[in-house]
Amino acid sequence: MKTAKLAILSFMLISVSLHAQEFDQEFLDSLPDDIREDLESRNETRVEEANETYRPYLYSSKLSQAEELLSLKDRLEKDLLDLERRLDSGENLEISEELKLYGADFFNTFQTSFMPINEPNPDSGYMLDVGDILQIQLVGQDDYIEDFLISSDGSINLPDIGKIIVAGLSLNDTSKLIKSKVNSAFIGTEAFINLSEIRDVNILVTGNAQNPGIYTLTGNSNILHAISAAGGISEFGSLREINLLRDNIIIESLDVYDLLIEGQYNLKKRLRSGDVVFIEARKNIVTIDGAINRPAKYEALDDQKLISIIEYANGINRNADLENISLERLVDGSLKTISVPNDSYFSAINVQDGDSINIREYPYRQAKISGAVLKPGSYTMAAGETIGDLIERAGGYTENAYQFGAIYLNEDAKKVNELSKDILYQEFLDNIIAASQQNIGADLTPIVVLTEELNNTDSNGRVVINLLNDSSIDLYKIKEGDELFVPERNNVVYVYGEISSEGAVMYSDNQDVEYFVERSGGYKKFADNESIYILHPNGESQLYRSKRNIFESSPKNEIRIYPGSIIFVPRELDDSAPRRLAAQAYVSILGNLGIALASLSAIND
Repeated sequence: MKTAKLAILSFMLISVSLHAQEFDQEFLDSLPDDIREDLESRNETRVEEANETYRPYLYSSKLSQAEELLSLKDRLEKDLLDLERRLDSGENLEISEELKLYGADFFNTFQTSFMPINEPNPDSGYMLDVGDILQIQLVGQDDYIEDFLISSDGSINLPDIGKIIVAGLSLNDTSKLIKSKVNSAFIGTEAFINLSEIRDVNILVTGNAQNPGIYTLTGNSNILHAISAAGGISEFGSLREINLLRDNIIIESLDVYDLLIEGQYNLKKRLRSGDVVFIEARKNIVTIDGAINRPAKYEALDDQKLISIIEYANGINRNADLENISLERLVDGSLKTISVPNDSYFSAINVQDGDSINIREYPYRQAKISGAVLKPGSYTMAAGETIGDLIERAGGYTENAYQFGAIYLNEDAKKVNELSKDILYQEFLDNIIAASQQNIGADLTPIVVLTEELNNTDSNGRVVINLLNDSSIDLYKIKEGDELFVPERNNVVYVYGEISSEGAVMYSDNQDVEYFVERSGGYKKFADNESIYILHPNGESQLYRSKRNIFESSPKNEIRIYPGSIIFVPRELDDSAPRRLAAQAYVSILGNLGIALASLSAIND
């Protein structure tokens, strides 16, 4: 038995070697660029995986090594089986990220270009202080234009006028004061006052800042600029209470939610040297999720109501089930669920730190139906509604509807197909690697071409359905994003591959594969008429062999051809790839071709 296993696994042992495979450069040069890059990358990955896996087993038996190599190949296949199992059980495949605290990244995106620079552009309410420089121009009896620094005593000294105390005055009040002094000292002279340069201030940012410390900013800065200079708020800091202290007195407070949610920019105080910006500790963190417009974690003030959190979250959406609102709260060490029966309680319940609110959403989903139906379009479907309900919502079929050729697309099915295609593509690369080492000089062009076609084929999420069976369509439950396309009936059969004339042949009842191949000019020299693939309009595929042998389970005349069927005659392959791989590749490629041709049927007919 062990010998038999070794014989079966011999191909695997060659294709997954513990040592690096060296490719013939001429062979590599003959490959398409994308296949060559993937082949080299795949070879390196296989070597790394094999070496890592077998390092502890270098002295184990050949049988155990073979079995371990087989397990390497099976990893992705097991992932696929697990994915299919989860789909069958109805498990949601979407991975939801943990909700983030709303506003926590505000200072991460605060651009440095928003920081004030030492170029004066203040409003008239800017408060002057030591270090500011005023530019004063006199026009009239005594003309001059000069800069005047506000000295340490808060004054400037004007020629023929003397000291004027301006520190602590607004720019507007200072301008009025200087003009009054000039008018008193000079007859017919007018004064023009501008702020030439803004002072620097040293302030302390402390509390729960990301980088607490002393920072030098311009006198035109406010609390926001100070926090940004300190790297923002730490994970322990509050977004709701940031205080500006001057002489140990709170002169201004910032609530970031006023900016982000209310759009209120009420910062009027500019920083002065010696000011302290203190970020308080984070307060009550409340999570709200479900049928609301902006699910997130929000920081709530003490004694804040549930209605405020709902408003922060941009309100409840139209799919909300207001009879199913739950609030989870930690009470005496136990997590308890508090029912919130209707919106009258939103203004009565105080939220607490750690609360989690979930507003159930009616499980509506959007589905699209197009083609030969009376009212094509997108429809909102309730949970549990089926394809039959969707067809009824669209008014039923038109006269020329071809129900047997309907195409049903589903996102979950697409995920499975994408993973299947990836597994299959990697297997093709493995076989090219093995064949290039075993059969030196062999022509691998057919298998390389098939590998490239597979790689360039987009995965689709088609699910085989039978709209002719009313009980069957009621088994398919609509999911979000599902699409149903009902083509119009056509009277052609499509024949492609290694035949003399590819294209459409008029359909004729009760005719077999050979009939339609002959109508297309017959087989080419290298046609593989032992492995002909047929894709039926409903998405099912069959393998047809032109010569019956003792292993066939049913005679060839039992394969029926329908209007819209696709007959594909592949090129004959050598032993460089198992027929199983080729069959899977052709089915994947034909699947997309079938969707494209069906979509054109309504136009062509």
